Amino acid sequence: MHSLSKARLGASVLALAAGIGAVPATGTAQGALAPTAEWRGAPVFSSWSFGSAIEQAAGDISAVRQLAVPLRARFKVRDRWSVDVAGAVSSSTVTLTSGGTTRTLTQSGVSDVNVRLTGPLVGDAFLLTAGVNVPTGATELGADATAVVQAIAAPGLSMPVSALGLGMGGTLGVLGAREVGPWAMALGASVEQRTEYTPIALALSSGKSLTTLAPGMATHLSLGADRSIGTKRLALVVVGDLYAEDALTLTAGSSRSASNYSLGPQVSAIGRLDFSAGGWRETAVNASVRMRSEFTDAAGTKVAGSGGSYLEGSFIGVRGGAAQRGLILGLDARWHSGLEFTSALVGASVAAAGATVGVDWPFADASIRVALRGQVGSINTGSGSTGMTGLQLSGTIGARGGAR
Repeated sequence: MHSLSKARLGASVLALAAGIGAVPATGTAQGALAPTAEWRGAPVFSSWSFGSAIEQAAGDISAVRQLAVPLRARFKVRDRWSVDVAGAVSSSTVTLTSGGTTRTLTQSGVSDVNVRLTGPLVGDAFLLTAGVNVPTGATELGADATAVVQAIAAPGLSMPVSALGLGMGGTLGVLGAREVGPWAMALGASVEQRTEYTPIALALSSGKSLTTLAPGMATHLSLGADRSIGTKRLALVVVGDLYAEDALTLTAGSSRSASNYSLGPQVSAIGRLDFSAGGWRETAVNASVRMRSEFTDAAGTKVAGSGGSYLEGSFIGVRGGAAQRGLILGLDARWHSGLEFTSALVGASVAAAGATVGVDWPFADASIRVALRGQVGSINTGSGSTGMTGLQLSGTIGARGGAR
């Protein structure tokens, strides 16, 4: 297999399977806006407002906002080995309304830093990835911080940064690739000491308690395929996740309670079609589906309503010549079934759609993009449903290959 094809496919599969491709989670449309780069900074402001306040443990939420600057850099080391470093700085606010009064909760700071090493093994037979999560962010959540994280981590809001400090963690994975007819196929496996706040963990937390999470190990199995179809290129990735037991501790004053649970298996499928169109220098359609099965409590019983499905799709394109200023146009939509066992915002069902418009300035070794994205939809926590509107203003500057 051509080494470039293998590197492209392997990087995609390993990043998804390892779960460390991006320290702060980014929305589908925002990620698609980012040019391939050796380094990248992407300041973004995101805001959600709700038609009626959403009742939560910490209070009734009327708005969620975030200003974030995700950062990423890639360094070449020895032939085809590379090191990726990613992190973010962010400030998130949640507006609570109750009895005619308004209160604002804020969580600000730097995120943890993810460092990942990727390179070939046994000639070109395999690709290795080894990653570590460096705990540079805050790791203990007080009552107000827990309430903020419960909001920004809600999958339906798709905030650019969904958590800050998550503690020390690491990933080790290997992937083998080969050609099968016109397809470049890849099969991979990785193990991960998780450091993430999952929707289940946050749903079990209380917005009025100090929360500490000790996640267990996770195993990821991945299958990827990539091929050219005329002038088009199709990439497909399927990832299966298996989880060990997690421990969650809640502290309220002198009271301390602990519970163990095990997340159910999860399957994700992601597809991307890049194609050419007259007058467009970039055009791509993305689609993803994720199915989360029910989790098991400390007694070994599956918790009804704790499984969910997530469907997302987007189109993003840049109209204009290769060396000219381009017009960015995009559409996206998502539907999340939610987690019926909880009324926490992080488990809410969501149906939403958005449109993006922006400008792209290409340079010899860099690209600058500025885009505005508007979204509308509805959200249902199980205890109430309301409309929601979102606005996202983003800017991306990145240097391409050869930049250091």
